[in-house]
Amino acid sequence: MGIVVYWLEGEGEAQVPVCESFGSQALSEALACAEAQRRAGHRHVSISTEPEDHIGRPGVAAVEGGRTPDGEVYEWSKAGRAGKMRRR
Repeated sequence: MGIVVYWLEGEGEAQVPVCESFGSQALSEALACAEAQRRAGHRHVSISTEPEDHIGRPGVAAVEGGRTPDGEVYEWSKAGRAGKMRRR
């Protein structure tokens, strides 16, 4: 089970959590399921993934001297994503 789509069904206090599971390679199907649940009026629709072939923690664990542990150049910054110019 690589991908799970969760949502709530019912009204008010009678809401119950529901889920549907998909394989790791079925992201398109999981996204379509999530969209269908939102269109049907369900609330708190979310997708959770845990790919079987993933090793280590997601994201970059450390950046030293502008490079990731495997030597790749890493220039991402929150300021750059917000559209501000970076000082060099």
